[in-house]
Amino acid sequence: MRHLLFAAILSMSPTAILAAEAETRLHVTGLTCPSCSYIVATALKRVETVEIAGFFEGEAEDGVYVLHYDDAVTDPDQLIAAVTGVGYGATLATEGGS
Repeated sequence: MRHLLFAAILSMSPTAILAAEAETRLHVTGLTCPSCSYIVATALKRVETVEIAGFFEGEAEDGVYVLHYDDAVTDPDQLIAAVTGVGYGATLATEGGS
């Protein structure tokens, strides 16, 4: 039995073991001061596997965060929940803007 388990582990492809990295752009509203951006960034960093790749400030108290994460562990709904959980609005951003 042990040999079958070992053979099964060896037969797994490396891509099956390594998770895929996803990128999401998150449009965040309610950023009225520099502290707001810090609070949102801190909340996003607490989500497992999330890395902030960039932030682009908007014109009307908003901005777009570019996020990288392991999509086998984290999904966009968790990102939105992290931001709304600290009192800001969040939606998935479209390619052309918010």
